[in-house]
Amino acid sequence: MSTVKTDKTARIVVTSNGAGSSRSTYLMPVAGTYIAMDVKGKEPFGAKDQQEFSQSLRKELVRLGVVKSTTVDENATADMAATINIDRVHLNGDYQEYKVDITMILNGGSSSFQKQYHITSTEKDSLWEKLNTNGAEAREKLAHLMLERLIPDLEAYALAMARQ
Repeated sequence: MSTVKTDKTARIVVTSNGAGSSRSTYLMPVAGTYIAMDVKGKEPFGAKDQQEFSQSLRKELVRLGVVKSTTVDENATADMAATINIDRVHLNGDYQEYKVDITMILNGGSSSFQKQYHITSTEKDSLWEKLNTNGAEAREKLAHLMLERLIPDLEAYALAMARQ
C-alpha cells in the first residue's frame, strides 16, 4: 500500500525499441541419439503485452493515490511525464523465463530522473516453480515484478514534486 498521495496528473508512455529475442530448445532424435536444437520465435513481450502493462501501471498509480489521473496522450498537459522504454526482452523458452531491460525517464519536477532496470520473471521462483510455469504465467510474473520495481521510483518522484 502506497503512503504517497498526491493530486498530480501523469502522462505515462510505454515504448519499445523492438529489440527482443526468443529461444527455446527441443531434442530431435537422430540415429538413435538426441540432439538439442534451438528454436527462434516471435518477439517476446510484444506490443499487446506492453499495452496491457501500460494500462496496469496507470490504473495502479491511480488506485494507490500516487497520482489523481493518468493519460497516454503525448499532447495532453500533465504534472509529471513518465517515459518507460522497454529496451530489450529475451525469452528463454526452456522454462518460460523472461528477461527485460527497461529505461524509465521522469520529468515535471525540478529535475528529471532516469533509471535502468533489469528484471527476470523467475527471480523469486524456486526451481520447481520455474519448471512448472507456462508462458502466460511467466508474462504475468514479469509484469508484476515490473510494477514492483517501477512504482516506488514513481512514488518518490511524485512525492518530491508535491513538496516543491
